[in-house]
Amino acid sequence: MNRPTGVTIAGVLTFSGALILALASCVFFVVGVMVATGDESSAPVSVAITGMALAGGFMLLTLAGAAGWIALNAWELREWARTVSFAGIPASMGRRLRGMSADVAASVERGLRGVSAGVRRSEEFLRRRAQEFPWALHR
Repeated sequence: MNRPTGVTIAGVLTFSGALILALASCVFFVVGVMVATGDESSAPVSVAITGMALAGGFMLLTLAGAAGWIALNAWELREWARTVSFAGIPASMGRRLRGMSADVAASVERGLRGVSAGVRRSEEFLRRRAQEFPWALHR
């Protein structure tokens, strides 16, 4: 079967992502079991950590299964899987760019707030000085 190179690359990358998700799921399960069988397993924090680890592990396992299924179907040249794979790439890049632009906008906003606070303090300082020394303003 002669596949396009883009489909092969998308299938391999999606399957690699599924493998990474499956490994992360195993790590979550191991952490959950370690906390559940530890010395302080009945402590409320340990119970919460165990619950979150197991829930995260199942969620990652579900996502790994979905990504693997899409990758295998893209590999078999199913049109819907190819569309989903190629539509997911710009969607994730768009989310990343929006996140980066939000970070940049937040840092610019913080910088401008700092500058405006400095200008306000300078203005207050100069007004006080002008009230204390009115002769300095007239030449």
